[in-house]
Amino acid sequence: MSYWTNQPPSASNLLLFQSDGTWLTWDDREEDGKTRRGAKGQVEERLLSAQNATNLMALLGSGASFAAKNAGEKQAPGMSDLWDDARRKVGEANFDKVVADVWGTTQKKDIESLLSLCKMTVELQAARGAVAGQDAVDDPKVDLPAFVQEAEQAILDRVDFVTEKTDLTSHKEFLRRLARRSAEKARVKLFTTNYDRCLEEAAVARNLALIDGFSHSAVQRFNRDHFQQDIVRRSASSTRADYVDGVFHLYKLHGSMDWRRRKSDGVVIRRLTHDEDYEPVLIYPRSSKYQEAFAPPYLDMFAAWQAGLREPDTTLIVSGFGFADDHISAPIWSALESNLSIRLVLCDPCFVPVGELDDTGLLGEVHAVDKTNEQLKDYQARILRLVREGDSRITVLNGRFSDLALALPEIMGETDRQRLEARLERIRGQDHDDG
Repeated sequence: MSYWTNQPPSASNLLLFQSDGTWLTWDDREEDGKTRRGAKGQVEERLLSAQNATNLMALLGSGASFAAKNAGEKQAPGMSDLWDDARRKVGEANFDKVVADVWGTTQKKDIESLLSLCKMTVELQAARGAVAGQDAVDDPKVDLPAFVQEAEQAILDRVDFVTEKTDLTSHKEFLRRLARRSAEKARVKLFTTNYDRCLEEAAVARNLALIDGFSHSAVQRFNRDHFQQDIVRRSASSTRADYVDGVFHLYKLHGSMDWRRRKSDGVVIRRLTHDEDYEPVLIYPRSSKYQEAFAPPYLDMFAAWQAGLREPDTTLIVSGFGFADDHISAPIWSALESNLSIRLVLCDPCFVPVGELDDTGLLGEVHAVDKTNEQLKDYQARILRLVREGDSRITVLNGRFSDLALALPEIMGETDRQRLEARLERIRGQDHDDG
């Protein structure tokens, strides 16, 4: 991925998938004395239409978190990073022994598969113990429950990488541009599979409001009814209520690193610290994610996800999501099959081989790329086939979340309040640099 490592964010990095199976570059090109139109105009038109839809949803996966940058500190983790962190926390010898016992010989750093195999092995041991009339079959080789607990703690520690110094430029830009929608329209619904607090911190920096299901009390408790609330501005001299702009609904489909379940009563609260009376509320990477998604509070999140996809005149923007989770991917495909008014904007850097990008982006001699990655997930391949069949509801872009954020059109002029917030943020940034 060296091309992306050295490529600064820009809308011009985006490639548009066409019905003839080629990828159109962003800018216009001169070929044989004629101007060949690039993807820019088409993409801007489709994104503008998306932002003006009655209902706008966005789904951000782990790829979006890679846009968050720390200077000399831990970055947003990939699956291999979580593998390495778990190995260090458990101890290399013990970790390697577990891998050999439950998986055998493997070169993959797939923490999701490893934890899935561990969970299945523990359940198998328990089942065998039940048949034998004892609590579990003793296995002197390794304490798998303790291993899983330590590995999950390593994951929880690693996803806590966002600080006040983290560069969240792309997240802030993404939210800022979506916040330009009219406050009279339905609130933008943000869905994410990420545990981190990138969106929350970016919203704070932009003075935007997130309705995320938690109360506004001293101890913030989760209740799905809070998603039915809104934020309005009222003056003392008038009974008229104006909807505040820049308000989003945030649904964290797999939980969050700052959610805790109180063991005494099962109530989910927002809490950064951890002790024995509270347990993290996360769906850890393993194959049982689908079943766990039907437990509260995840069930409320997924109910909103499925309901939103069925609404008329809905646009879904997907970025950084690899379609590896069927319980999230299947509803998208179902919506494309049944909801004629849904529109999908799908952006990910996985579609075009990096070698092709080197030719297109660096040499600038190729107007359209005709090669697509052959190792796509099933739902990704299906969506590309729909485009090739002429489905105009779908826009597929090859690029990163940071590129997409800069491609979103400025749909409305800034309000006086937004301009003031922008000035104040610049001043705060200068003060922070001076400090």
